[in-house]
Order: sequence, then structure tokens, then C-alpha cells
Amino acid sequence: MLRLAASSFAVLILLIACSGSGYAVRPVPRIVADNVGKPVSMLQEAFGEPRKVDVTPTKLIYVWFLPQKPKDASPTGFQGCEMEVTVDARSQRVLGYSLSNIGWSSCGEVQRRIRVAQR
Repeated sequence: MLRLAASSFAVLILLIACSGSGYAVRPVPRIVADNVGKPVSMLQEAFGEPRKVDVTPTKLIYVWFLPQKPKDASPTGFQGCEMEVTVDARSQRVLGYSLSNIGWSSCGEVQRRIRVAQR
């Protein structure tokens, strides 16, 4: 009985400590949609350095590939989500984005851990 109470207390303390960590797991479409109009550095923090950056006089196009492990019955191979983000060249703010499924994956199922604002 004492062990059960002690383990319950330990789990409660762990949950309280983790709730204020400032990080959350979110699906990729939500992360990108929430960052439209914000600096591209926020996406770089969440996804790392892009695979490539295409430069034009007025805009930049950042491309990230987010690999995804296949589900049990899915064929193995090159699978994931490709994300293209259009950024204003002067302000470095996100103008828009597009997501492309590669292989059998679904971009809606890909999740990443991101830093969220403290309240």
C-alpha cells in the first residue's frame, strides 16, 4: 500500500515538473500554419536547417524533408513529408507553405516537438 502511494506521488510530481517545460508535440501542418506571418527562424528552431533554400529577388523558398517510419503493413523505403515554405526576402517572415506526402506517409501524421510560449 505504501509503495502504491509513493509511486502515485512520484508520478504526480513528474507530471507537474514536465507541464512547465515549455515544449509540446504538435502535428507538422499545425506548426507551419501557426507560423505564417512570423519569422522563419521559429521554423528553423523546430525543424533544423532546411535541405535546400531557393533564392529569388523577392522571396526565399525553404525546403525541409521530414522522414517518417512506415507503419507495420506499409512497404519500406523513402517515406516522409516534404515541406516548402515561402519567405519574404526582406522581412524574413513566412508568407505561405505547402506540404507534400512522399511515399505512403501522411504529412498530417508527422509530429515534432516544439518550444511553446510560457504563459
